[in-house]
Amino acid sequence: MKNIVGFALAFTSILIFHLQAHAGAFNKIVMPETSKPNIIIMLSDDTNWFDIGVYDRFYDFTPKNANTPHIDRLASEGLMLTSAFTATALCSPTRQQLYTGLFPVRSGAYPQHSDANVGTLSVAHYFQELGYRVGLAGKRHISPRSVYPFEYLSEGTKGADGDATFSLDEVEEFISRDAKEPFFLIIASHNPHGPYNRGDLSLFPANRLNVPPFLVDTPAMRNELMKYYAEVNDLDNEVGAVDTLLERTQTKTNTLFIFTSEQGAGMPFAKYTTYDTGLKTAFIVRWPEHIKPNTHNDAIVQYVDVVPTLIDAVGGEIPDGLDGTSFLGVLENTTQKHNEYAYGVHTTRNIHEGSDYPIRSIRDTRYKLILNLLSENDFSNLLTVNRSSYRGTLGDWQKRAEAGDKWAQNRIQAYINRPPVELYNIIDDPYELTNLAGQATHKPTIDRLSTHLYAWMESQGDQGIATELSACEHTASYKACP
Repeated sequence: MKNIVGFALAFTSILIFHLQAHAGAFNKIVMPETSKPNIIIMLSDDTNWFDIGVYDRFYDFTPKNANTPHIDRLASEGLMLTSAFTATALCSPTRQQLYTGLFPVRSGAYPQHSDANVGTLSVAHYFQELGYRVGLAGKRHISPRSVYPFEYLSEGTKGADGDATFSLDEVEEFISRDAKEPFFLIIASHNPHGPYNRGDLSLFPANRLNVPPFLVDTPAMRNELMKYYAEVNDLDNEVGAVDTLLERTQTKTNTLFIFTSEQGAGMPFAKYTTYDTGLKTAFIVRWPEHIKPNTHNDAIVQYVDVVPTLIDAVGGEIPDGLDGTSFLGVLENTTQKHNEYAYGVHTTRNIHEGSDYPIRSIRDTRYKLILNLLSENDFSNLLTVNRSSYRGTLGDWQKRAEAGDKWAQNRIQAYINRPPVELYNIIDDPYELTNLAGQATHKPTIDRLSTHLYAWMESQGDQGIATELSACEHTASYKACP
């Protein structure tokens, strides 16, 4: 009897030891579906990446105007990506590539106010199949609904009233509706898209701001920056409010939270361009117990990589045919590399006061190559049209130029009349002010980058000028084509 009891106790001890040693694997096997992480993507609107505080402090060349304590806290609790890019510095194509995992020309959503090809699948399809409630709060600017079958919360407003430009109450209801069902929620702020009518102007006195070196320092420019930075700060308050909701609903620990800044601000050399001020984005990811806090990674990632990465993160099977690939290894800090190149594709057709001006670009860790495929045309948008009547920031630049200001003359010329080829050393010249394309020593770099760029265009079915001229075949809601 004694031997039997001893054997039983020994067996029990061995069993307990093995269960403890393999607790992770055992728990994974019996893990219920509700243990899948919730996901929030919080997207700003027309925001320069360097105007987010944690980025503004990370580099020595940024203007040091940022005031975003809530986003900075998010970064301290997670990972900051320093080389994240959208492929298009326009609202609608940017959002659609982020939601589909496809580059703009391939999905059909490449002009502004565009429609993705019917039959295209998006994050809404993929995550509904994975058992998620998938919602979108705030700004939409995507089409058609069949491609984006979200549960649509209120679109919100750009008005000056309210705690946020979207409904915080609806966001909280969506988050807390069913604790047994994971959620995927995109929160698309209207901040800081013009007209600038939100935020605390007193935080950013115009005469104390540092004007970024790619702009012309004028009173109108400073006034515009003051209002813009107030809205960036208001955006930061929205991020803080959402974080408070996660804490109140006790969902923070099991939520993968992404903040990203969309494309550059609605000012010259940012939005509507393929310069880094247009295409580079702030991208911060917090995932408690999965991502090491207060870290950064320099790997090149693009918005098309987000869908496959999130599918990978929740254990789903990444579908074939996406342009992006998973950078889960970057999030988990098992690799410091992802893409070799970041690509840019800009369509000027169908923007307000737009011209025919297709732009293509490619960037590695040191150089940026830009091809202006119809450089004989003037680059045109609302900013350039207002210049002729001395209205707006470019109108102020025009006054300076006519008074003999050489820098103002240079910047207007560089914005409206560009050469066919531009090459920049991103490390030495981060604001892309000095074009190296005319120097013979850089011909091998241009040849190398252009070979990869043309191969990428071919893989996308991108015919350059012909694709630009057919842009309005891909939009149904708003047409501004010449």
